Amino acid sequence: MAVPKLRKIEIGGGRIISYREAGSGTPLVILHGLGGRSESWAPQYDGLADRWRVIGWDAPGYGESSEMMDDTPEIVEYMGVAKDFTDALGLEQFHLMGHSVGTCISAAFHKHYGDQLLSLTLAEAVIGNGGDPREKQDAAIAARIRDLAEIGPEKMAETRTPNSLSPNADPAAVAAAVEFAKGMQVPGYTKLFTALVRCNIFDFACPLECPGLIVAGSDDSSAPKDKVAEIAAAYPGIDHWIIDGIGHQIAFEKPEVFVGMLRDFIARAEEAAE
Repeated sequence: MAVPKLRKIEIGGGRIISYREAGSGTPLVILHGLGGRSESWAPQYDGLADRWRVIGWDAPGYGESSEMMDDTPEIVEYMGVAKDFTDALGLEQFHLMGHSVGTCISAAFHKHYGDQLLSLTLAEAVIGNGGDPREKQDAAIAARIRDLAEIGPEKMAETRTPNSLSPNADPAAVAAAVEFAKGMQVPGYTKLFTALVRCNIFDFACPLECPGLIVAGSDDSSAPKDKVAEIAAAYPGIDHWIIDGIGHQIAFEKPEVFVGMLRDFIARAEEAAE
């Protein structure tokens, strides 16, 4: 599956966000995870663009997007950039989907700008380490920075990415995920990782202002299904699904299953709004 061409838009203050989009109609904005980029979502562009305008951003410091100016930005600052991005695109109402750390940004967006959302999807939601003592957070950040300095992104992709998929994953999916992960941009990754460590998604949890969907992978060690269930409980009324036989790489493992879930959920959300 080919991905759409890369586009760029100025969002104010000389900042640029790169993104990809396909299709037309009601927008669906997708915020990728720590190891993702706008091109993560080939299955979504291919499988949803017949009905929706599918927009995948590159978070600050990813793709050709401007980096965050602060060395230690917080999730709410990424949320502010997402708001500036959607405003620059002229989006007044849209569906929002986040994956992994993108769920934290999406949860913050829903808390602050829920009236703009037609639906909220949290795919393999992560809690963050914000509830841990500051010393433990500092140690986690230092360890990740040290690993990146010692082995580099390519070796990290080769050694760690396979563990983020299901033990029963298709070898082709594992190979694709590893190759994709080698494209990590270390400064942007490090800042977003730091924001995730400092974050606690429950700080953003609030009653749903739109239909909500939360999805877990049965074999996900980064967002274990019991932890995803805790997040789901903080959003009474949210649809809660588990995809059997996948780990944390929802764009590479059984992508047709998640695309089908999204099609059904977003269509139902629009029907309910009519």
